[in-house]
Amino acid sequence: MKTMIFISAIATLFLVSASWKVIEIHTYPQELTSMVTAPQKDYEAGHEFELAIDLELARFEGRSLRPYVAIWVENEKAEPVRTIALWFNNYKWLPDLRRWYSKNFEKTQEAEYIDAITGATRPAGKHTIIWDAKDDNGNLQESGKYTVYIEVVRERGTYQLIRQHFELNDMPQRFDLPAGTEVSSVTIEYRKADKTSTAL
Repeated sequence: MKTMIFISAIATLFLVSASWKVIEIHTYPQELTSMVTAPQKDYEAGHEFELAIDLELARFEGRSLRPYVAIWVENEKAEPVRTIALWFNNYKWLPDLRRWYSKNFEKTQEAEYIDAITGATRPAGKHTIIWDAKDDNGNLQESGKYTVYIEVVRERGTYQLIRQHFELNDMPQRFDLPAGTEVSSVTIEYRKADKTSTAL
């Protein structure tokens, strides 16, 4: 006559017969399921925030060339995470965006990458750029310390580099930065995402 032996475990129940044929049945307790899914909830909650950059490009008297602009984010290790905006129209002068170019030199050799992030140069005035907390590959970034950079250069003209540290978390932050030669004003705000806004 066959005998049945029941061996119970926290997450798995094994039914073992005398002939040692094993059937595995997963019966995860409710509390174990919560432990597994809770971190994912927190991760998705972080995506409710965005980084909004409002900058005003300076106006110059008379005729002047439009500046080249690079706006990007680096992590705590000073590694580039995402190029949010790149405004230029001639590859010859792209290396004048010195920090951005040195950090992204290998990527600049990929035409598809440049085409994906490049926009035309912009006129003097106010512009808004949004970062959705994702890297160049579309991966949502973990909480931690980051730095946003704004680099502006004018062909055969002036140069300005702006940087601001911030933390990727669930606390709103706002930074009003002083004016410079190329940028008249900059406001950087880490805030709840505005689902109706569009990155430029």
